[in-house]
Amino acid sequence: MNLINPPTTNPSTESMIHSLQNWWSLAGVDLDYVDQPSALLATEVAPQPTITTPPASVTKPVPEELSVPVQNEPLPAEYADFVDWLANSTEPIEASWSKHRVAPRGVLEPEIMTVSALPEKSRNGDVQLFSSDNQRLLDKMLAAIGCDSQQSYSATIALSLPVDGRVDERHWAALKTRLFHHIQLVRPKRVICFGDLAAKIIFGEDLMSARKNKQFINHGSSKTEAIVTFHPRILIERPLFKAEAWKDLQMLTRISAS
Repeated sequence: MNLINPPTTNPSTESMIHSLQNWWSLAGVDLDYVDQPSALLATEVAPQPTITTPPASVTKPVPEELSVPVQNEPLPAEYADFVDWLANSTEPIEASWSKHRVAPRGVLEPEIMTVSALPEKSRNGDVQLFSSDNQRLLDKMLAAIGCDSQQSYSATIALSLPVDGRVDERHWAALKTRLFHHIQLVRPKRVICFGDLAAKIIFGEDLMSARKNKQFINHGSSKTEAIVTFHPRILIERPLFKAEAWKDLQMLTRISAS
């Protein structure tokens, strides 16, 4: 005796569509419906005319535009006061983003000032200028052009990380003004800008365009040479870009020659 059921063939596409259409018809999906329930066997009642009263005049509220923080007071003119303002004032744009602010680090009048757009978040959630791995690579990058990392200065354009990791373009002008004031107080000989967002805020160009030439930052009555290159984080993730970053660094005036 054969106990094995005979093989079944898969239904054709046409039969499946036909079956689905029958189901929809039985379910009444293809029928019109009304908003109000009604008894199917009840005597049809003619609809009563409704009297509509003109609505009272209502003044539509005008939506408020998103406010951009305005710097009413001039930025502190002394470095110590400026850094204290960055850390404690409620005026910076980032005050509404996060309570955690990342302070700049380094010596004044350095050979190199590095600028990133945003701080980094470590695996344990700490917000800092650079992770330990990225800092080690940065030290090697500076050493390659003759700069002791202990004689450098690092800062971010934004003091905190936005919730969504994005900086609204309406804040760029204010952040750029503040950064240029920062550079004027630090007085670096050269500036290295890391990443696409930093390039757009500072120079109005994307990373690949800004990398093509040496840049200059005009702040006050001074002009500081600068370059744009890949962030150390990207170089660790994509080592093939290290050769390109080395080309960028070579555009800077050699430190040993100064």
